[in-house]
Amino acid sequence: MSGFIDYSATARETERALLRAGLALGIDWHDAAAVQAIVRETLDRRQGLHRGAARLPHGRERQRLQLCALVVLRRRIEVEYEPAVACAATGVWRALSQALDHELAGRLGA
Repeated sequence: MSGFIDYSATARETERALLRAGLALGIDWHDAAAVQAIVRETLDRRQGLHRGAARLPHGRERQRLQLCALVVLRRRIEVEYEPAVACAATGVWRALSQALDHELAGRLGA
């Protein structure tokens, strides 16, 4: 079934959504500390370490949740389908991917 999905197009669309979400939140993708903070928050949320409010999120909290979900989605595309999307990575994704690698290495003690 995987022959029906254009992973390069999906990666590009995900990266455009990342860029839009970052712009909406005022994130400077060239600021390594800001990118690292996004990655840290994403991993904390995935591990259940960052609890949201008891109510349904809205506004900036919802935008941050969506940004974290996009980071996870793009990483999954990268890991599972890298040969198909290797050339599709933008500067935004390269920065996030490097920050993810760095954060994961630190958490795993590598």
